Amino acid sequence: MTNQIEAIIFDMGGTLRSSTKKDESSKLESVRKIIALLGADVPTNEFYNLLSERFRDYSRWARETLVDVCERELWTKWMLPDWPVENIGEIAVQLNEIWREGTADRIIFPETKEVVLELFRRGYRLGLVSNSISSVETPRALKELELTGCFETVILSCVVGIRKPNPAILLESTRRMEINPLKCAYIGNLLHRDVQAAKKAGFNRVIIRCDSQNFEVHQAEYPKFVPDYYIDNLYGLLNLFPPLQDKKAVHPTFDASISTMWAKKNFPELSDFFEGASRFGFSKIELNHQINTSMLVNVDMYQYEFSSIHEPCPSDIPVEELKERDWLISSPNEEYRKQGVKAIKRSIDLANQVRASVVVVHCGTVINDLSTEKTLRKLVDTGETTTDEYLESKRDMLKRRVALIDPCFKSVRKSLLELLEYAAPFQVRLGLENRYHFFDIPSLDEMGQLLALAGPDQLGFVYDVGHAQVLDTLGFFPHEEWLRRYSSRIIEVHLHDVIGVNDHYAPGLGEVDFGMVASYLPEDAVRTFEIHPANLPEQVKAGLKYLVKMGVVKPEKRRR
Repeated sequence: MTNQIEAIIFDMGGTLRSSTKKDESSKLESVRKIIALLGADVPTNEFYNLLSERFRDYSRWARETLVDVCERELWTKWMLPDWPVENIGEIAVQLNEIWREGTADRIIFPETKEVVLELFRRGYRLGLVSNSISSVETPRALKELELTGCFETVILSCVVGIRKPNPAILLESTRRMEINPLKCAYIGNLLHRDVQAAKKAGFNRVIIRCDSQNFEVHQAEYPKFVPDYYIDNLYGLLNLFPPLQDKKAVHPTFDASISTMWAKKNFPELSDFFEGASRFGFSKIELNHQINTSMLVNVDMYQYEFSSIHEPCPSDIPVEELKERDWLISSPNEEYRKQGVKAIKRSIDLANQVRASVVVVHCGTVINDLSTEKTLRKLVDTGETTTDEYLESKRDMLKRRVALIDPCFKSVRKSLLELLEYAAPFQVRLGLENRYHFFDIPSLDEMGQLLALAGPDQLGFVYDVGHAQVLDTLGFFPHEEWLRRYSSRIIEVHLHDVIGVNDHYAPGLGEVDFGMVASYLPEDAVRTFEIHPANLPEQVKAGLKYLVKMGVVKPEKRRR
């Protein structure tokens, strides 16, 4: 069997988690919460009966049509059609969560995390397809288990509008994973939904989880739908799917790196992130300042290729604590400045150890007080960029930066000269990153002054696309000006998208002109995805394809 199966697709309810119905008092309590949220003045029992009847009508319709609707449509058209659509639409997800919390306890099976993770580590590609009227429960559960990154795709009926036993919802998973259904197994718990859908979709195997005492009863109820295997516990899957011996599955790979920023809460171990990154098509890794020494201890670093180290890494003193202590290379306090230099030297040591060619350097800050900038960001968010308050806030920031920069900039220059001397024997280049906050160093002009400290073989520009976009949006440095001036010195680019003044979205989700970015990038600059952990695996994969289309990342090669 295992020489045919490459991907395992899971159901959720009844398969990865249990569902136990709650008593009437719990249901009434949830309705009281709904009434309070609506600000309504209605009897609880009467409103509960109304919602229950309407939900039964919806459930009947969904079973008959094999369609599920999103939370907004469920609550505006089915559950509360006599309330203002816009009011209900805005809180539909919250209403739905309250309603579902009152109907059942949904608890992940004790063995779920262990089994799913073991199958991932055995080499199987994983997906999830489930009938669900909640778009948030399953993603939240996977995040809590730190398994989000292990699933290439998560398809929920209320999101795609199709429900099992319609085989189209399973075929959608194979389309997104770009895999033949004959190489897939489906794990579910209901014969009439899961077996029927998977067999019609042409899946190679269907496994049903069912209490051993109910196997025969379950099959007698639906004699036409026969699974390939019954299991009474997810551990049974480990007997059916031993480690893949033939690792000849062909994966696309791109000349691109991904930062460990995305690993947090998406994978339980750093090595799992490395494996996931490889499967998504990244050929290299950037270790960032969320990685400490203990996380590296049990990883065979020589198995992987590292593009860069983002200081301070290893961050045994968290970066926020370094900022609070002013242990930065910009500190006018000599002892504090030395501590900042020391932290970056540790990153240079690590880069030399793992054969990374670049150390990404933050040059510190003029001031840690961000109150005025926060005001400015709120004004930009609300479109108030012509108001007196916006103009005054901006003038105040410019004035304060000019007044405070000199001693900090002198410290940065001194620190960089020390670091350049330290890095020289290791053939590690330092890369100065343009920053997210206005008071951070360097500004647009300051970047040129710092790059003049050494030649491109020692010192370069780490161009952060999102940071440049945000500071442009705030009204400071024009985004493209960074590229006009310093494109020849770019040794790495941090790739992420921006919506308003918020960054680290997967490319393609926001407002960045990546065509413009592509036109300036040197051929040999490291391309690094630096995205927030909230981005889903499918958004990561789509972002990579988008950047290939835009000419930012080189087209895929094939690897075995």
